[in-house]
Order: sequence, then C-alpha cells, then structure tokens
Amino acid sequence: MKQDYTLYGWQASYFAGKTRGYLNYKGVDYINKEINIFDFLLTIPKNTGRKAMPAIKCKDGKWLCDTPLIMEEMEKRHPQPSIEIHTPVQRFVAELFQNWMDDVGIPIALHTRWSYPENYEKVNREEGGKNLLPFMPRLIRNKVSDKAFSDAMTEKLPNMGAMPEQTPLLEEWTSNILNILENHFSQYDYVLGDRPTVADYALLGLMQGHLNRDPWPKREWIDPRPNLQKWVEKTHRGDAANGELLADDKIPDTLIPIVKIIFDEYLPLMYQTIDEIKLEIKNSSLKSGDELPRTTERLKFKMADSQFKRASFTYSVWRMQRLQKIVSTFSKDEQQHLNNWLKEQDQESFLNLDFGPKLKRDGLSAALS
Repeated sequence: MKQDYTLYGWQASYFAGKTRGYLNYKGVDYINKEINIFDFLLTIPKNTGRKAMPAIKCKDGKWLCDTPLIMEEMEKRHPQPSIEIHTPVQRFVAELFQNWMDDVGIPIALHTRWSYPENYEKVNREEGGKNLLPFMPRLIRNKVSDKAFSDAMTEKLPNMGAMPEQTPLLEEWTSNILNILENHFSQYDYVLGDRPTVADYALLGLMQGHLNRDPWPKREWIDPRPNLQKWVEKTHRGDAANGELLADDKIPDTLIPIVKIIFDEYLPLMYQTIDEIKLEIKNSSLKSGDELPRTTERLKFKMADSQFKRASFTYSVWRMQRLQKIVSTFSKDEQQHLNNWLKEQDQESFLNLDFGPKLKRDGLSAALS
C-alpha cells in the first residue's frame, strides 16, 4: 500500500533530520527516500523549484519544502499530537529560537563535518557516494563525491566562517551553547517544558544530522553530555510526550542564557544583513519581484567576547519578518504581555523594529515583495 508521504532526505542532512524527527513524533505514514543524483538534479527541482533536501511528496500529489512551512502544513493535516503554542511569549521564543538555530547552526555543521577528515570519510564519501550513485562501483562513487563535495565546499566553508583562524572561537562558542543545553535538559524534557515545539526540531537539525552522527563531534561534544544526547535520540525517534509546556507562559530559567545570546549577537547580525540588502537594492536597482543574492558579503559580528566573520543569509531577514507577522496576529492583551516580557529582557523595542524592505520567500533565498 502506498504511504501517505515520501520524505526525500539523507540521514546525514541537517534539515532532513529536523523533519524526520517531527514526522516520527506526529506518527504519520511515511517512508524515507535517500536522494540519488537523479532526485537531486531532476525530481526535486522539477517539483519544488530548488535543488535541496528535505522535500516531501504527498500522496495527493502535492510537494512540500522548507522545514518551517512543512511543519505548518503538517500541523493542519495532522493536528495531533500538536507542537503548536498558544501563549505569546513561548510562541515568540520558540519561533525566534528556530530562526536563530536554522541560521547559526550552519557554520557549526560545516566546520565539524569538513574540518575533521574522519567525518569526511564516513559521511561524505561512504554515505554520500552510496546515496548519489548507488549503481556505480565504489571507486567511481568516491571520485565523483570528492569532486562534487570539494568543489562545493571550497567557497562555502570560508564564506560561512569555517576557517582555521576562527576555529578556536567557533568551537569555544559552540561548547558553551552545548553546556547550557546539557544543563537545561537535565531539568526539562524539551526546550520549553515537557513536550516538543518548533524550537526542538530546529535544534534537532544540527544535533541529529551532524553532531550526534559524525564521528568527531559525537565523540568530543555529544557523548560527554548524556542529557543532551538523550534528548537528541528521543526527539529523533519521536517518543510520545505526555507533559505540557511551562505554566503561565514562562520560559525556563535554564534557557534564558541562550535567549540573551540571540538578542545580543544574532539580532545585530540581522541589522547588518538588512543594511546589506538595502545596499544591494540600491546598487543593482532592484524592484518588486527581483531575487536577492542568497548571502551577503562576509560580515563581522559579536560572538562571545570576540568577533566572528561570515556571510549572512538574506533569507533569515525574511524569517524575521515572518516572526513579526506572527506577532501581529496576537491580540492586544497578548502583545502587551509579550512586550512586558521583552522589557524584562531589555528588548522592549523589538516589536517596533524595522526589519527592512518587505521580502518574500524565493526558494533558498528571498526576493523583494
């Protein structure tokens, strides 16, 4: 009997791991299809408009892509068990956390996978080669994989800040985040309490697809943190969750250090990205409907007590505008409640911030609306 859904995505894929854990939790009828070269170059672009995983083919013929939008659609189709949040502060924090992790997790994932040869041999050569060219001999698979992956990474790694001179800072910063999460998951089952939300699946992308599978980060970072590892494994399996989020729209105290990092480091990066978008519009005389470059020039922004340099995603600004739209659907009382909480975080101006020219999603990038 034909399954209701087919998930196109590798086990080693950042965003496929995020989606797979979500589908497992929902208990929907799906199969996982490891993408081969024909899927990547033909099937997926033909049906979604882009060469990227994950993508979901529905039994009714519809195709879904982009993890936040996949989850939005699946919540409509399969309301229970729900990951939705109905209180303003928790929903705001979950969506903000998702925006942040879907962005800042990329340099971590690229660095850990490509800076340590043992990861390359297992994940890219062995798994990637078999997935792309399952019908070819191993020698040919290896040569094709080496060529395809190395060419793609030559520019992408330094563009995302994965450079030897920045390795100590990136690893120190990541270790601090992991320590905060280890402490958090020693007290809570999930990010916002005792059931998962979009924040959990955003975190799962990095943790499952990369850090708990690739040999180096699994051994050095995840195995020594048993509470975090337990969370990764159960969230990817889709274990049933019988609890609820914290009462009274509270955010766990153990998560506040990460919230502060997002406000102190990520929001300034978004402001710089907006400035870059405005400059691109001016220099290229862009008009409504025109696509923006996927990434900006490399920008310097605060990371811990230092400065980190990488390109920023124009798509992330669209995500922040999307968050503002979500907040605009809150009632006046809910917005006031959220504003009071933001004031406690010294962020009372957030709801009135200008996140730049109006954008729309355009595949892996953004375009002028």
